[in-house]
Formats: sequence, C-alpha cells, structure tokens
Amino acid sequence: MNPMLRAVLLAIAAAFLFNLETTLVKLMDGVPVATIVLARSVGQLAWVAPLLLATGPDLFRTRQMPMQALRGLLSIICWGLYYIGFLHLTLATATVLAFTSVLFITALAGPLLGEQVGWRRWSATLVGFAGVLLVARPGTLQIGWPLLASLLSALFSAGIAITTRKLARTERTGTIMLYIGLFTTAGTLPFAWGGLAWHGWENSLLLAAMALLGPAGMHLWITSLRLADASALAPISYVRLVFAATAGVVLFNEAIDGWLIAGATLIIGSAIYITKRGAAKARRNA
Repeated sequence: MNPMLRAVLLAIAAAFLFNLETTLVKLMDGVPVATIVLARSVGQLAWVAPLLLATGPDLFRTRQMPMQALRGLLSIICWGLYYIGFLHLTLATATVLAFTSVLFITALAGPLLGEQVGWRRWSATLVGFAGVLLVARPGTLQIGWPLLASLLSALFSAGIAITTRKLARTERTGTIMLYIGLFTTAGTLPFAWGGLAWHGWENSLLLAAMALLGPAGMHLWITSLRLADASALAPISYVRLVFAATAGVVLFNEAIDGWLIAGATLIIGSAIYITKRGAAKARRNA
C-alpha cells in the first residue's frame, strides 16, 4: 500500500478511536471523573505491558526523570479536565475546543521552546481564538466550568506536546508511554480510591473499552506520523469532528447550529494553517 494512503487511513482510524473513547465516557452513568482517569491510566500500562515484557528493564532507562514526572502530572490534569468537558458539553463542542491545543502550542512555543513565531502564525492563532468565542455562542451558551475545563484541557494538552518534544530528543516512545502510565496511575489512585466501587457491568465494560481506546488511538496517530508529514495529515485528523457530530446527533440528540459551524471553521482553519506554516519553516531551516 502507498505510504501516504496508509498514513491517511491510520489517521482516520485514530480520529475514529478518539471519538469512540469520548463517546463511551459520555455513555457512562454516575462514574466519577477520577475513576475514569484512573481507568485511562491503567489502560496506558496495559498497552505498554507487551513491550515491557519484550524489552525488559531496559525500558525503564531514562535520562530525563523530572521531565517524565512533569509529563505525567500534565496528563493527569489534562485528562481530568478533558473528560469533564465531554461529560457536560455536546460531543461536537467539546471536540472543537480540544482542537485549540494547536493555538496554545503556538502561543507557548516562543517562551518555552525558544521558537520564533512570525506574525502570520500569531494572526492565525488570534483567528482561532475568535472561533472559540463563536463556539461559546455569545449570550446563549453558559460560560461555566465545563467550557473552561475544555479550554484548560487544551492548554495542558499544549504543555504535554511541548514536554513530549523535549523528551523525544533523548527518550524512546515506549519509555515515554511507560512513564506516562506509571505517573498517572500513581498520581490518580489517591484521588480515585475513595470513590472506587462497582458501577455495574455496563459502566465497567465502558470503562475497560475507553481505557484501551485512548492508547490505541495514540498508537495509530504516531504510526501515521512516521509515514507522512504532520502538515499533510493535519486536515485529515479533523475528520474527528464529523464523527463527533454524527455520534452526538444519533446517540444524544445533540443539535448542530451555525455558531458551532462558524467557530469550528475558524479554529480548524487556523490550526491547519499553523501546522503547515510550521512545517514549511522547519523544512527551510533544515
């Protein structure tokens, strides 16, 4: 199969799994967010377990333990806020707001990574944040904790992307994923312990499924990036919004209005432009 075609298919599959993960979370009834994050953390470890068995103790070797711990802490906060947003907002709205992480990465790349961000990317970033205002549907959507949680989740997701870039310079992907699972499980367990209970077969199956879907989607997305440039795949990844809108309408009777469509257009358009612009600059520097 053509590598580019394979990369596109993997990116679409990853988008589908990410949407299925959040859909399963929204289907849960009465499961605490801390329990959901703990399940996701254990799922991360389950996903890495076969690699750990094959590699052995060598997978634990890292030259950036403090950065690994920071990456784990950011994941705990990001996942918790992320699931809060999806539990209380429509699937399409929460998905669109999750895409703003690209905008935050642009804003933070200068001070944290020392990258030069030109006026074009800054302009695209401002356009994207204008799209956030449209998604918020001025005067109609309540500006409350779920909306703020989704935006903060995107902010911490940007932090995850930046720390991962730093880790990727010296660490293997398997090692990074292993420490994410270890730190998130250890960090979440004290908060989830008091609320651990049997939530019924349906919720338990939903928890188990979503716990494995998140790492599976990430694995597919990383594999697709090994086959094609991120700027080429960026437009493909936003097909997730189509999956989210469809699931929201079919399963939860959620409405799609003009404010959401207009805001999504600005956010996704600016994110694609920023990704392509960044890739072009990287090629010139190379």
